[in-house]
Amino acid sequence: MITIPLDAGIVDGWKSIVIEAQAEPLIPLGPYASAAGSILTSAAYYGEHSNSPYTGSQKLTGALLSVFVRAGVAKRLLAAQQLLPAGYRLLVFDAYRPLQVQSSFFHFYRQQLQLQRPDMSPAQLDDETQKYVSIPSADPTRPSPHNTGGAVDLTIVKLPLEHSAALDRIDRQLARQPIDVALQNDLERQKSAIVRQHAVMLNFGTAFDHGGEKAAIAYFEKQSAGSATMASRDVQARANRRLLYSVMTQAGMQAYAAEWWHFNAPESQMGAAAAGLAKATYGAATFSEQNKAHEELRQKMYRAAIRSSKADGPRDVAHPWPVEIIKPQFA
Repeated sequence: MITIPLDAGIVDGWKSIVIEAQAEPLIPLGPYASAAGSILTSAAYYGEHSNSPYTGSQKLTGALLSVFVRAGVAKRLLAAQQLLPAGYRLLVFDAYRPLQVQSSFFHFYRQQLQLQRPDMSPAQLDDETQKYVSIPSADPTRPSPHNTGGAVDLTIVKLPLEHSAALDRIDRQLARQPIDVALQNDLERQKSAIVRQHAVMLNFGTAFDHGGEKAAIAYFEKQSAGSATMASRDVQARANRRLLYSVMTQAGMQAYAAEWWHFNAPESQMGAAAAGLAKATYGAATFSEQNKAHEELRQKMYRAAIRSSKADGPRDVAHPWPVEIIKPQFA
C-alpha cells in the first residue's frame, strides 16, 4: 500500500493563491441525491445523529442537514469510493459551510481550546484554532476552504459484505429516474437503517475533529520512522490513513497536513497550494434555489423520521450510528 509522504498536505501561503473563479454548482451527497447518493453522510455540525458532539446547545448556528460539494468534487468522491475494498464506503461529515456556520464553528472551537489551555494568550488561541478551523472570511479573494464547496471532511466505514451488497442494490434502485416518491422514501429509510445498524468506522488513531498533533495525516508515518516498534492499534490506524489518503489522492483530491480527515480539491486555494498550482478556480460557492429546496426536503423527511420513531420505537435517523464521533479533544 502507498505510504503517506511526510510533507503531504503542506499548504503554506494558500491564501495568496489567485482565484480565477469559474461557475460550478454545489450538488448534494447522500439521501435524496440522485447523482451522488451512494456517498454516505452524517451531518456532524447539524447534529444529525445523537452521538454527534454538536447537538442541543452545542449545535452550530446555521448548520445544514444536507452535505453539499462542488459537482467536480462529487465525481472525485465517487471515483475514490470505487477504489475501496469490498464492504468499505466513504462517510462524509462535512463539506460546504455557509459563513454563519464557519463563524459558529471557529468561535466554538476557540472556546473549547481556551477551556483546555487557559495558559494561552488570545493571539496564541487564534493561531492554534486556525490550524483546524479557518477564520470565516467574506473576502472573495480569501474564502474559507469549506465555504468554497471544495473541501470535505470524511472517514471510511466498513459493513459486512451482505449488508454492503444490500446497499448496492438500494443505490441501483434509487438511481433509476423517475422514481416513485413513496418508494424513494422507503428505500432511503432502509438504507439508513442498514448503515446505522452495521457500519463501523475504521480506526484512524483519533476521533474526527481531534485537535492536536496526533490528528496530522502523517503522524504515524513519523512515529514509525523514528521507532522500531509500534502498538498494533497504531499500525492499524496508519494503514487506514494510508488507505484514505491513497483513494482520495488517486481520485484527484489533495490532503491537508494537520487533519487526516480533510481533503481539498485542487481547484480551491488550499488544494492548489498543496498541489503546487499557481491559481485556483473555486471562490465562495453559491447556495442555489435548488440547494435550498433539497435542504428543505431533507429537513421535512428528517422531522417525519423523528415523529415516526417516537411513535414506533428507536428506528430513526436521529439515533446513534456505530460510528466514532465524539467531542473535539485537544492534546
